[in-house]
Amino acid sequence: MSPAVPSARSQVARDLLLKLLGQVDRGGRDTLPIGERSARDYFAVTDLGGRDAIHAYLQNAEAAGGVTLEWGRGAAAQDLQRIRVKDADRLAAWLGVRRACANAAAIEEQLAPVMADAPAWLHEAYAEALAQWRLGDSPFRAPAAETASAVRLFRVARAVAAGEQEGLDLRRFSVRLLGDSKAVESILGRLGGLLRRNPEWSQWDTDAELFQALGLEKFPPPLFIKGPLVLDYGSVQWDMTPLRPYVALSPDAVTDIRSTAYVPYLLTIENLASFQRHVREVQDSGLVIYTAGFPAPALARILAKLDRRLPADCPFYHWGDRDLGGLRIYSKVAEACPAHGVQPHLMNGSDGVSRDWTPDERRSLRRAASGGEAAARLAAQWISERLRPAEQESIDPEAPRGS
Repeated sequence: MSPAVPSARSQVARDLLLKLLGQVDRGGRDTLPIGERSARDYFAVTDLGGRDAIHAYLQNAEAAGGVTLEWGRGAAAQDLQRIRVKDADRLAAWLGVRRACANAAAIEEQLAPVMADAPAWLHEAYAEALAQWRLGDSPFRAPAAETASAVRLFRVARAVAAGEQEGLDLRRFSVRLLGDSKAVESILGRLGGLLRRNPEWSQWDTDAELFQALGLEKFPPPLFIKGPLVLDYGSVQWDMTPLRPYVALSPDAVTDIRSTAYVPYLLTIENLASFQRHVREVQDSGLVIYTAGFPAPALARILAKLDRRLPADCPFYHWGDRDLGGLRIYSKVAEACPAHGVQPHLMNGSDGVSRDWTPDERRSLRRAASGGEAAARLAAQWISERLRPAEQESIDPEAPRGS
């Protein structure tokens, strides 16, 4: 039997055997030469007693039928030359570990029903991961030996693909899906790379941006808003009409929202500096909302409520950067407000910006212009008018024309 807790010397020997087993599971050679490069820790042990302890551990593995030890000859008869696998299954059993193929089989057994109806992008990522687990690799930084974490990673991705996190904070979603409030949080560092396999989510540069867009946060970001509104907020009716320059509140606490007076326009603003300037410099009763970059799901629900509540003749606008990110944000705002439609505000003017689109940006812009939705029309206009990228902070705020 392998000792439950190897000594420091035995650990050196154990690591050599684990390295050899992993090498075999990956389809590599069944021998491990004992050289300075392949067995550095072995050669770091220079005292005879230490070497004897290492050899004793390896000889026990040999006696169990897992490996064969090859020694030098003559004067070098005490020098270990190489370790050769005799029976990989026996070696794994003696070490008390499962082989990569067994770990992969355990993962597959648990995930097969979960992944049966997964979307194509996720099913493809799962098939690739399974092939790598069988070789002992760690796709999406999830080692096959950590079976529970690997299973959890794909269960969460499947749930997010189905939108099961919508309307829930991160910990409530985790409890509902996995029965543990911190289970999803524990795999977030691995989850982003898997979720970006979805072509619709691949454009997010950072996990933080992606998770905000999907609502995978402990709490939704606060809603910054100004305008003639009364809210059903935390079981209380709250008239925010006279409050200036704006109020900040928790969007998930808003159960209903309606206007208290004529609303000349609704304007969403991508960047905080431009929002702060607009609500201070434009003195009117317009309804102004800060999107905090890409709108989080909680904010999208607020916009959908306003889309249903405000009169049909109230124009909706969005003001953001003239770049690919701004285009995606505009598209999401427009998607949340189908009844009114959303017009771009201050996103088409000449601004004297010197930077041009990069070749990759230009190709992406042309792809974005190929559809029929509002964002596609805006992209097509940028192309036809040869407008360059622009940050909205470089533009002075003004009320939408015709509002």
